[in-house]
Amino acid sequence: MRQLLVMLLLLLAAPGVATAAGTLHSCATSVDGKVASGRCEGGGSFRLVASCDDGTTVDSSWLTISHGMGRTKVRCRSNAVDAWIEQR
Repeated sequence: MRQLLVMLLLLLAAPGVATAAGTLHSCATSVDGKVASGRCEGGGSFRLVASCDDGTTVDSSWLTISHGMGRTKVRCRSNAVDAWIEQR
């Protein structure tokens, strides 16, 4: 019985097997010309931040989702170079 309990605890602690409620996952970003896009699934708050080739950065407002998916876009005045998700 003790071995079974230890095995169960190890299984639940393994990455990707169990996720805590209220966590974001499957986040992704893309850049196309002046536009950067981002999305996340799960639950929590995030925003999209993009760097532009003129040296500026732009960010979206914070999005809060609960057991679903959120998507957002931002636009640079020049071409977008990179984009990433910030979580709180």
